[in-house]
Amino acid sequence: MRPFAPQDRVLVSPRYLAGAGIDRLADAIGPLVHLFGWPSEHDRASGRISVHSPDGSLFVNFNSRQTPIEAIAAVTQALPQLLGDDRHIDRIPLTTTPPSRRSPN
Repeated sequence: MRPFAPQDRVLVSPRYLAGAGIDRLADAIGPLVHLFGWPSEHDRASGRISVHSPDGSLFVNFNSRQTPIEAIAAVTQALPQLLGDDRHIDRIPLTTTPPSRRSPN
């Protein structure tokens, strides 16, 4: 089996593992940066993106890897509430159900 090229289309099941690729990382970390004011740094040479909580208690680094964007978004959207920041709880609700138990859309 040959490895897939970035532009290849493939079928993925279950759907929540599909991922949009590293080019959508800005969409996944956008809520941290724009809604919660987490400072970010982007090293264009390596592709590494770092964000940290305003109080400096948590740092998250992203490298250019093929992690499903849904997984990254789920983690980054939960971080503020886990640190006690519930300002946008109505826009980014936490779920207690793992993706494997959710019904398909």
